[in-house]
Amino acid sequence: MRAALFDVGDTLVENWSADLSRRTRAALVSNFGEREWYDAWLAARIEPEDTAVLEQTTLDWYRRWFEAQGVDLAGLPLEHLRAAMVLPLDEVSTPVPGAFDAVRWCHGRGLRVVLVTNTLSRGDAEVVEDWRRFGISHLICGVVSSHSVGWRKPHAAIFERALALADCRAEDAFMVGDNLAADVGGAKRLGLRAVWRRRPGAALDDYDGPPPDAIVDDLTSLPAVVTPWLSA
Repeated sequence: MRAALFDVGDTLVENWSADLSRRTRAALVSNFGEREWYDAWLAARIEPEDTAVLEQTTLDWYRRWFEAQGVDLAGLPLEHLRAAMVLPLDEVSTPVPGAFDAVRWCHGRGLRVVLVTNTLSRGDAEVVEDWRRFGISHLICGVVSSHSVGWRKPHAAIFERALALADCRAEDAFMVGDNLAADVGGAKRLGLRAVWRRRPGAALDDYDGPPPDAIVDDLTSLPAVVTPWLSA
């Protein structure tokens, strides 16, 4: 094993802030002043409803919504709006038990750690900043966000980008994530091993993809799972 790939949301961090919309609205007002479309924008589903659509073009999705609503952005660049939508993870979530220690353990075993995350507005630069704020960015050799790469998990392109950053082959890496279809299925189809971080109440019952190589309820168990792979 040469690389450890980690999902972010509900794998490394969880417990999302109950007032996320209020915080985001306040950020928009701070950046652009008051605008009448904020509430509708924050309540809208921006990404396509068809979850089989894995190509991601965030700014095009933004643009289509504003055109459909007949909203005049009055010179507000969509890229500036996208950046303002991104709130620091440490302000709106908390670490999953054992998650940061698991990242430290992987790094300490010489594994190249890459974060592979499906996002809407958060790009690679914002992901890097999140982990700088958490104080462990020095343990991470690369990040891949679906916004920046243009493809969402389980598409092969996002995993291929992560493997390129880790400079290793699929068979020399494992993926850790909470989403069976996106994290486990996507990784396994490309030849990686996969560890499913099982959230409370989650089950394999309705999942028909390739099975995970291991299941953990929190990441305190990850070293015990991975150690035999390192020996092999």
